[in-house]
Amino acid sequence: MKKLVYTAVFILISSGAFAQGMFGISYDISLPMGPTSDFIGNASFRGFSIEGRGFLNDNFALGGEFGWHVFYGEYGPQEWPGQTETSTVYGKQYRYINSLPIMATAHYYFGVPDATRFYIGVGLGTANVQQRTDLGLYYDESNTWRFAVAPEVGILLPINPNFIFNVGAKYQYATKASDADALNYLTFKIGFAFM
Repeated sequence: MKKLVYTAVFILISSGAFAQGMFGISYDISLPMGPTSDFIGNASFRGFSIEGRGFLNDNFALGGEFGWHVFYGEYGPQEWPGQTETSTVYGKQYRYINSLPIMATAHYYFGVPDATRFYIGVGLGTANVQQRTDLGLYYDESNTWRFAVAPEVGILLPINPNFIFNVGAKYQYATKASDADALNYLTFKIGFAFM
């Protein structure tokens, strides 16, 4: 976990090395898609992200982002294979996914600075995915690091030259790992940023 925090801090600080930078935090709402929605179909209202962007010029920025998105669902009662080939367990299942993406980002902005601006961007990096199913005394858990990519669209709404609302949507994808399916979900963010 220490390596995760150090990596996120390094990416955010290094994005401030440019002439003009932006530091933001957002509340994230996520909707599972594909195999992720087969495991947990509920929307997640537990998520946030922290990001830094350094502008190379008026329209292009490089930076980094760290996020945490938590999915939860209750299912059952259901059968689940037991510890032997001939046994099964019956009961309510509690399912969890914790996704912690850490990404280097690039964004392109339309329009002029200090005005309302649309942007497109992409993040490339890794995601720590912790997936768990609980059923009574039994549980199945995996904790894997995966390659991740996240294309994004959004809009910056300036309140004043130093304070901006940031609203966007991002498709989060983390590759398949060992016996775990790929993780994919859509995140809507509402946040603010300081220039």
